[in-house]
Amino acid sequence: MKYLSIIKPTSKELVQKFAEKRNLVDYVKENYSYPQEDYLIASEMPPVFVVSDGVTLNFNKLVEDKKSYPNPSPAGEVAKIFCEAVVSIVKDKYLTASLEDVVKVFKEANKKVAEYNEKIGKTDISGNKTGFYSSTGSFVILNNKKAYWASICDSFVAHFDKEMNLKYISSGVCSPYAVINGENYMADYLEKGVFDLEKGDKIFVFTDGFEHYIKNLDFQKLFLQWDDFILEHISKFSDKMITEDVEKYGHERSLIAVSI
Repeated sequence: MKYLSIIKPTSKELVQKFAEKRNLVDYVKENYSYPQEDYLIASEMPPVFVVSDGVTLNFNKLVEDKKSYPNPSPAGEVAKIFCEAVVSIVKDKYLTASLEDVVKVFKEANKKVAEYNEKIGKTDISGNKTGFYSSTGSFVILNNKKAYWASICDSFVAHFDKEMNLKYISSGVCSPYAVINGENYMADYLEKGVFDLEKGDKIFVFTDGFEHYIKNLDFQKLFLQWDDFILEHISKFSDKMITEDVEKYGHERSLIAVSI
């Protein structure tokens, strides 16, 4: 097994386009640096791979209240708490995975987020209708030639064979609205499953900023020849695609790719 991980910030071009579309140019200055709200952990021992994407806060309310976008972002903190909790829980309790264990991992990690949100309470800048700081997320646990996985909302898990033929990708559906925010019922909307793995298979765990990449055939081809320069190839591909379509390829994005 080998793996790589990538986390990239929102491109400046996309930040400016976002500001122009929403009449936030005065709020989002030319050199504005959008705070990190993605987080990931790739752990070989135990073999667990997790990403999370903090829900963007309510820009309009922040402008109305004449407050700066918080940096670090509380939504980014939720993403970090979730990722760290997933790895810790798998290590301590659920190395021998099952679908039941996958749900337990999510519930316990979500409880850690609840502890954070209980200290703060609901807020009208949370950026989502639950009122709590929130994130999306997905994770994979590898055990005995199987990948036990879960995702919620628009963080994803994808499974390809050795020829990079897509075998499965999670839906990314957020309806009914479900996020990682500490509320118990969110586990009811967890998308989950098990992949049987063969040598050469590829597993991708990623936030929505990589969705268009993963579905791009030219991007997929980069993983047919997984050499020592693959990160450089990915970076060049990203630079090119951001120039061509910043709204699809310029978002903050996190990816873990695993080759079995």
